[in-house]
Amino acid sequence: MSNLAENTESVAELEQDQLSNVDTFPDFDSINHGDLLGLSLSTNTTPLTHGMHRFAAKYIPQVPRWAISQFCDEHSIVVDPFMGSGTTLVESLQSVKSAYGLDIDPLAKLITKAKINPYNIDNIQSLTKKILKYKGKRSEGDELPMSGVENPLHWFSRENKEKLNFIFEKINTFQMSQSEKEFFLCAFSSVLRWVSNADDQSQKTYVSGTLKKSPPDAWEVFERFVDRSIQGIKELDSTRSQASQASQASQASQAKILDGDALSIPLSNNSVDLIVTSPPYVDSVDYMYNFMLEYFWLGPSLGVESRSKFNEMRRQSVGSKNPSIKNEMPPAAISTMVCPSEIPSYRKSAVIGYFHGMEEHFKEASRVLKTNARYVLVVGNSQSANGIMPVHDCLTKLAAQFDLKLEKAFAYRIRRHYMKFPRKGRGGIILMDWIIVLKKTKKNLGRESQPLPIPNIRIGDHEVAH
Repeated sequence: MSNLAENTESVAELEQDQLSNVDTFPDFDSINHGDLLGLSLSTNTTPLTHGMHRFAAKYIPQVPRWAISQFCDEHSIVVDPFMGSGTTLVESLQSVKSAYGLDIDPLAKLITKAKINPYNIDNIQSLTKKILKYKGKRSEGDELPMSGVENPLHWFSRENKEKLNFIFEKINTFQMSQSEKEFFLCAFSSVLRWVSNADDQSQKTYVSGTLKKSPPDAWEVFERFVDRSIQGIKELDSTRSQASQASQASQASQAKILDGDALSIPLSNNSVDLIVTSPPYVDSVDYMYNFMLEYFWLGPSLGVESRSKFNEMRRQSVGSKNPSIKNEMPPAAISTMVCPSEIPSYRKSAVIGYFHGMEEHFKEASRVLKTNARYVLVVGNSQSANGIMPVHDCLTKLAAQFDLKLEKAFAYRIRRHYMKFPRKGRGGIILMDWIIVLKKTKKNLGRESQPLPIPNIRIGDHEVAH
């Protein structure tokens, strides 16, 4: 495996000359620090319940699967403090005793619950038939459940809006368990972008004035997405049963969402065997804003009753584009790596706030990890018109303050750019993901003074969503 060259190359040249192409991530011991891999995604990235709901910047399940296989056994406890849509928890259910996830985003919690809940599949199928018996029905009304949303018919055609009204009413009025309701609300949420007037390809929620969309029928999409979700929970249920039988464990694997967040993990000191996560990308993804349509419908059910409360919550997470707490200077540990005067003014508060939030998180992560346990994180360097920010090096410096030492890091080429947005191939596009393995130890592992390479590459116009 070869390390990444510093010169500027096209993506095609990089893949031909610099990448070591692999079908799966190699064993940890066979990977060299700084290796650059071209990962073939010929294998399915949406097995089990992974494909139940779109989610911006969602990392592929191969990452937590690899980390769990390398650093865990069936008795291990795994934590994902930036859980997102629950990729780590779904993977953990196949092989470890306990997995815990945390996230500040209420919709992310709903999606994850729907993915990991145990279900009576016969009941789910019976309820599906009960709802679909009304296929094609509509309920009049232009307003959306969240207050403060102007012009709902900008976002939805009247026909689809009224069909969605009817489906939503049935989910909320039919008698079902809480987990069954979470399943159907997740399925309902997953169709909203597709049947709306909003663009399907970009992460940002907006209605294009030039590329007019002809949304598909809401009932047809709902039926198709529910069927796909049922297939997913069947597959996960089968995998869970096989894993339980193979381990002969007295208790089946469990995955649970904890109250708290990445800065306050409600677990005991030195209790966790592995943290594996994909923290927010610095100033690249406004996660809640990407799900604005979904919040217009589900917000009140998730404790976000109004548009103003939604906007307030967007400012509270690590990586927020407009953080509620402003910092003028970066953390001292990276003061020589991040110069505020070189950050565009419109990005400054987001970038500096991100690093302060991650510093606080690493302190908390170190507290809950056992000695010699690993923290595996996936991060991409943020690219803008001013160049590429070495986010990977900044995070390893911050983590090292709390005995989370860089053991090894390698990168892989992202073949599918869901985070694409038409800004002339510059801002917010993450070409490479770094998998960084930290080890909780007081020993000097000899990596702290070895900056990782920064790929200075162009992205082709054909790779940017328009």
